[in-house]
Amino acid sequence: MLMKSFGDCKALSPASFIVDVWLDAGREGRVFSYRADPALALQPGDIVRVRLRGRPMNGLVVKAMENSDCVAQDLQLVETLLQRAAIDSIWYRWLSDMACRCHISPFRMVKAALPSGWLGQARQKALSAGRELLWVQLQNPVVADSVPTNRQQQLLNLLLTRGGGMWQKDLEAAGFSAALLRPLAAQGYVRKERRRSDPSDPEPSRELESPRLLTTEQRDAVSVYRSLPSGAGMLLWGITGSGKTEVYLHLAAREISLGRQVLLLTPEIGLIPQLVDRCRRRFGSRVLEYHSGCSDGERVRVWRRCLDPDQPLVVVGTRSAVFLPLSRLGLMVLDEEHDSSYKQESPMPCYHARDLAMDRAQRQDARFVLGSATPSLETWARCSPQGPLHLVRLQQRISRQALPPVHVVDMRTELAEGHKRLISRPLMDRLASLPDQGEQAVVLVPRRGYSPFLGCRSCGEVVQCPHCDVALTVHRGQGGRQWLRCHWCDHRAEMGNRCSHCGSTAFKPFGAGTQRVMELLADELEGLKLLRFDRDSTGGRDGHRRLLDRFASGEADVLIGTQMLAKGMDLPRVTLAAVLAADGLLHRPDLRAGEQALQLLLQLAGRAGRGERPGQVLVQTYCPEHPVIQHLVDGRYEAFLSQEMQVRREAGLVPFSRACLLRLSGESASATATAASVLAERLRPLCDEQDWWLMGPAPAPVARVAGRSRWQLLLHGPADSPLPLPPGQTLWDGLPRGVALAVDPDPQQL
Repeated sequence: MLMKSFGDCKALSPASFIVDVWLDAGREGRVFSYRADPALALQPGDIVRVRLRGRPMNGLVVKAMENSDCVAQDLQLVETLLQRAAIDSIWYRWLSDMACRCHISPFRMVKAALPSGWLGQARQKALSAGRELLWVQLQNPVVADSVPTNRQQQLLNLLLTRGGGMWQKDLEAAGFSAALLRPLAAQGYVRKERRRSDPSDPEPSRELESPRLLTTEQRDAVSVYRSLPSGAGMLLWGITGSGKTEVYLHLAAREISLGRQVLLLTPEIGLIPQLVDRCRRRFGSRVLEYHSGCSDGERVRVWRRCLDPDQPLVVVGTRSAVFLPLSRLGLMVLDEEHDSSYKQESPMPCYHARDLAMDRAQRQDARFVLGSATPSLETWARCSPQGPLHLVRLQQRISRQALPPVHVVDMRTELAEGHKRLISRPLMDRLASLPDQGEQAVVLVPRRGYSPFLGCRSCGEVVQCPHCDVALTVHRGQGGRQWLRCHWCDHRAEMGNRCSHCGSTAFKPFGAGTQRVMELLADELEGLKLLRFDRDSTGGRDGHRRLLDRFASGEADVLIGTQMLAKGMDLPRVTLAAVLAADGLLHRPDLRAGEQALQLLLQLAGRAGRGERPGQVLVQTYCPEHPVIQHLVDGRYEAFLSQEMQVRREAGLVPFSRACLLRLSGESASATATAASVLAERLRPLCDEQDWWLMGPAPAPVARVAGRSRWQLLLHGPADSPLPLPPGQTLWDGLPRGVALAVDPDPQQL
């Protein structure tokens, strides 16, 4: 049963008490009717708790109907109202259009957009956990009969310095009684409301910092933004350290002063702490964060705050925050817009946050800003005086320091001269000098763990994951204990000392991950203080913040990490950025391999020399003549984009065409392969009719993950043309039991 548009839903009258509720049942969900207590006054868009076959379920009210006694007596009763007006008709219409774009049902799109746990089987722990406390919010009274007393004015000034709002308990702790608040509330100077507190809520901030003085380039960027018409956007192309974040804060302050809401998106959780801290120093309690690192309850509470159109807010989040119900949205920012983490690939819906953000800003008459030191080719191609994006450049660092020079270490020369170690002599010498000079370094290692794989030197056998077509990674714990781990399905196994294929004892780890590099540096450079920054070392709530704070405070000289190092961190004492084994980034079989490798290397280079001291970049490679390395040394990213765009235009590749990837997976390899072949034959006539090219079926690059066989079809056709797919859910008709299908209308890996 399909959900009806909220605009077609009939409002619940006082005498009505039958509602239709969408529940997460079956592939696409189903709608069931329930009796409701008239006192609840349920409306479409409310979230309620009901029972389905005895199981507690959270569902979405999609329709309210007039009473029919003969029908109502046979219906179960709605147990409770969880959230009133969680969804409005405008938001739902936008989401329905995005569902059509992503080739998924509106039901699945709604569930993906809402906070995790709000729809589906009800959990034992209530999502509304937390104490209810009184929140005091500063207001601008329309009419006031009296002027505040001196003491009342002090209270108002305190609220102003704390971002406009505080808990009443904190006001009382500061010496302002509840009796002092009552006349201010009556006059409209403040508003008191009950909110649920949370242990993760920030402590009351100190006095808010004043906006920093802008450079000429930053002021020009702000002026361009203010001249943009509603629904338009700009690309803020600023070199690393040029002050893009300060521009975001100035733009956000303007929108807040106009009573509007701001959404700041970052590609990864690791970038959240620094951005949230800067925003809270500027805007206080108006700042919220929303990402997968928050608990279900935390995300529900942020969603509820966003439902209030009268609250000017700044929300900092990852890609899922693009769905937040901000009805008075004024500005959307995508920082590091080039980052592939903005792409949701699995599970469905498959979307790019950049595309959804631009569409949403245009519909809500908001403005959007895409910021990057290395913009994506797709974004750059959209820039034109008449196009959807206006280009603004920041070409000077705030520190006035030049971008650090790049020195390439030819590892072929190191090997020819008898140095066979992973870390070159120039890098070793530079790292050894850090403590004496009071400087720090970041070292990029492509892989986490101890070693990328365990292999036999006698027969060449590599230990594979039993559930995936990938090699197991070697990890080392405290005390030197080693084990094997799959980074796809998290399978773990004990280390052996003998090859299971040939019995040889020449069985050892190959290559080096972050843990191995830590060990090598500790052995070679005694006294050098080291920290590891990867997915294994930053787990738990605020894991990224805690580790970065330790490094910034001087606990370590060197921060060793994966690609997380290159993204958005501002560490003034870092004067050296180094890359080990850059070759692993250069030779991936992917259309965007060169572009993404250069983006990563330039971003990492930008971490060095952001303070008063000049920086330096060292890149170890066996291919110093590679075009990506040459562009890195020259710093000519725009020239690279121009060349890449010419190549793609001549070859008819994205963004001058369109691609769509269909992924099939199943427990049976033969059934999955057969289903892929049958699907290809169904789609081939549609592709021929619309001048699309169908490639495949073929095994996925990683043909088996978590015991499931994976096949794919790649569709390639004219730019801006509709996908050659049947409408609705007919694409899934005929799939055998146990075979799943996902549609990615804009695949990033080609």
